[in-house]
Amino acid sequence: MTLALTTALMFLIGYASQRAGVCMVRAVREVVERRRVHRLAGFALAASSAIVVMGLADWLGAEPFMTILGAPPDWLAVAGGVLFALGSLMAGHCAMGLLAGLTQGELWRAGSIAAMFLAALLLGPNMSSAALMLPERGTLPSPLAGHVLLALVVGGTLGTFAATYIYRRIGWKRPRGGWSPLIAMAVVGAASGLLFALDRQWLYTSRIAEIAYGRGWTLAGLIGFAALLAGMTLATLVGGTFRLRAGSLQHWTRAAGGGLLMGAGATLVPGGNDTMLFTGVPLLLPNLLTGYAAFAGTLFLALLIRRTRV
Repeated sequence: MTLALTTALMFLIGYASQRAGVCMVRAVREVVERRRVHRLAGFALAASSAIVVMGLADWLGAEPFMTILGAPPDWLAVAGGVLFALGSLMAGHCAMGLLAGLTQGELWRAGSIAAMFLAALLLGPNMSSAALMLPERGTLPSPLAGHVLLALVVGGTLGTFAATYIYRRIGWKRPRGGWSPLIAMAVVGAASGLLFALDRQWLYTSRIAEIAYGRGWTLAGLIGFAALLAGMTLATLVGGTFRLRAGSLQHWTRAAGGGLLMGAGATLVPGGNDTMLFTGVPLLLPNLLTGYAAFAGTLFLALLIRRTRV
C-alpha cells in the first residue's frame, strides 16, 4: 500500500512539475529579463503547501518534522549554494530542470546527472572531511517539530499570499496540455509534503548521494524514480514538447562541467536545490535555508551581470 502510494505521488510530482516548469534558473531568469516573479511565488506556494500537509501529518502522529536534522548556518552551506548555482548556470538547469530537459529529449542532460553522481562519489562525507578538512557540524532539529499549530499558520499564511499573487498576475492561465501553475505548484508541494512523511529520501539528488555514499538504492527508490521520470515524460508528450536531440560536444561538455559543480555544491550544503526547497524550506532547517539563499542570490547576480554585458 505504501509503495503504491509513494509511486503514485512521485508520478504526480513528475507530471505537475513538468507542466509547471519547475526550474529555479528559469524562474530567476524571468525576474532579471522580464521582471516577472510569479514563478518564484510558485516555489513559495509549493513550499507552503508542503508545510501545511506535513503539519497535518504531524497532527495525525507521523512526526515528519523529526525525520531529518539540519545544521547551523555556516560557510559550507553558503559555498555549497554558490557552487550549485554556478553549476546550474553552466548546465542550463537546476536539479529538477535537468530531469525536465532529459524527459523532453535533451539527451546531454544525462551528462549533468552522471557528473553529479561522480562528484558525490569523489567528495562524499568521509572523503571531503579528510581532503578539505571540513569541521564537524552540529545538528539542529526543525523549529516546527512539536508545533503543529505554528506549522499550519506559517504554511497557510505564506501559501495564501503566494496563491493570491499568482492569481492576480496570471489567473488560471495554463500552458498547452498542462495545468494552471496555481494548481500545479500547490499539487507539487502538497504531494511532496505527503511523500516526505512516507519516504524522506524521495528527492532524486538525495538518491544520488545515497548510492554514491555506498548506502544502496532500494527497489522502492528505483520504482519511485522511474515513476517521477514517467510523469515528466507523459507531460512532455501531452504538451507536445518532446523532441529527441543528442546535443553537440559543447552541450555535453557544459553539462558535465555543470554537473560536477552541482555535485560538489550538494555535498557541502548538503543537498541539491530540490532538497533545499522541498526539505529545507518546509522544515526551516538553517543550513538548507542558508544554502538556498546563497543559491538564489548567486543565480540572480550572475544573470544580472550577464544581462548588463549584453
